[in-house]
Amino acid sequence: MGDDKFTYSYSPAVNDEVDRITAKYIPVKKKGGSDLEQLRKLDRRAELPGTMAGISVGLFGVLILCVGIGLVVSYEHLISGLIIGAAGLGIAAAATPVSRAAAKRSREKYRDEILALCEKIKSGN
Repeated sequence: MGDDKFTYSYSPAVNDEVDRITAKYIPVKKKGGSDLEQLRKLDRRAELPGTMAGISVGLFGVLILCVGIGLVVSYEHLISGLIIGAAGLGIAAAATPVSRAAAKRSREKYRDEILALCEKIKSGN
């Protein structure tokens, strides 16, 4: 009986790694989604077109501006470079109004659904 010894070793690093590996193999139950989560998704969906339109127009304008700067630097096409650069600057400056207009249209599309969900959340149903 003298040979029966109790040994215990605890290693938090090993246990953490085992837990991470175990978590990969445990099936995750998908929730139907709360009303607040659904509201967040709708809000992101309503804002995304405006953001994408603004980024697209802004990048296009900056690319045109860079072409104009490249022409100005070459000195052979100074006037055309100034004109193209100014046009690119104008297009890039239009990114914010384009973004706002696209976001406004998109918000109108989702307005009724978002407002109904907001009222449902506020009333606690």
